[in-house]
Amino acid sequence: MASLLKSITACFVTFIPDRIEEEILYISKEYNTATHLCVCGCGERVVTPLNHMNWTLIMDEGKPTLTPSIGSFSLPCKSHYFIRDGKIIDA
Repeated sequence: MASLLKSITACFVTFIPDRIEEEILYISKEYNTATHLCVCGCGERVVTPLNHMNWTLIMDEGKPTLTPSIGSFSLPCKSHYFIRDGKIIDA
């Protein structure tokens, strides 16, 4: 499924809010996690644990990159995409 969103902005928080917005990657360094709404527009939360065994976050000039790709295979949409320099790239 192609992504509807083309970019995402980093927002550093201690706790991930109950209500999250599209186009924002919520990052909690304290809890080593990042969360965002799936970029396909389905409205599902995507949680990415940040550690050497899961995802790595790189910030360059305020633009987030998550490595490896995001595979939402447990969600009905089955979206697969990359977040690179704040841009959403379909896989």
